[in-house]
Amino acid sequence: MEKTGNSFKFGLDIIDHAIVDSLRQALENVMPDIMADNNLQERNGYGQFRWNVIIAQLRDKCQHLGWLELETCKRGAWKTPVLFHPASRNIFTLMTEGTFAEVQRRKEKGKHYLCGGASFNHDLQPQEEQMRMELPPVENTAEKWVAESREQLASAVHLDVGEISGHILVLFDVHDDKLLTVRAVRLTTDLEISTEEEDWSQFIRMPFAATQTIEPQQNDDDEGEELVELL
Repeated sequence: MEKTGNSFKFGLDIIDHAIVDSLRQALENVMPDIMADNNLQERNGYGQFRWNVIIAQLRDKCQHLGWLELETCKRGAWKTPVLFHPASRNIFTLMTEGTFAEVQRRKEKGKHYLCGGASFNHDLQPQEEQMRMELPPVENTAEKWVAESREQLASAVHLDVGEISGHILVLFDVHDDKLLTVRAVRLTTDLEISTEEEDWSQFIRMPFAATQTIEPQQNDDDEGEELVELL
């Protein structure tokens, strides 16, 4: 991670491209093809079903890189994708901008799985505009739910994943089968967007070769030495 001037960078080269390309392929190509091939005009349940396609694309493109592990975390009848990057020891989850805005404003948002993910992040400051929004806080009584969500997210990826350094939320916006924006953010424990935010929208129309062969990245730092709710 690095910060140059007002531009923050997670330093996830190629991984950021792969995640964005997975979203683009799922939302702009695969889902419209499914509708057209089956002569479907109504979109009942469309928003929910497309997550199956997103997960399939993430599995195909991101796991091929050899840099990410992907599993799903079960939430009742729902499964949400959870990615793990061994080199940085970060986990990733994904959500639409609209859903995230709704979760932020919930009075009982402490029961949402995002609070478990945010608990992996430390020493973050919210963006100034977030501070002015006066979002409802996560109550201390939600500590049990947050702890269980944290454990479920960690174990969903791999049983012996070890220590997780942080959680990155990938937020995206789509309209009329077009992916409009993608950004990666870290959240504070009250689900505010922190100053660690990177815009990935530039990669939406950028060509990306998902079939390239890449050696798994090594972490040089070591040299020498469900009880939560999902929308």
